[in-house]
Amino acid sequence: MKTDLIMVKRATTLKKVAVKKRPPLPLAKGQLWKMDDKHIEIMEVGKTLTHYRLFQSQKRVPISLGGIAAVQAYLKTNGAKLIRKPVPVKVA
Repeated sequence: MKTDLIMVKRATTLKKVAVKKRPPLPLAKGQLWKMDDKHIEIMEVGKTLTHYRLFQSQKRVPISLGGIAAVQAYLKTNGAKLIRKPVPVKVA
């Protein structure tokens, strides 16, 4: 987990305080993310790449391929909200 150091000024002293950044929410198969006018559905997640669909109102759209970090950055910059969590896979 990354931490940033910030300077906090108290009455007469200056103190360094570590601030922890939250890690991005891990992508999982079956997630549905909602932005202002678009949706992203995660189809598959591999070691470094993910398959996803980016659509507005239609469902028959091609599946795209992108890096996990790039997709997470896109979701963060566009203020995406998770509206459907992945379904747990049953192992027989």
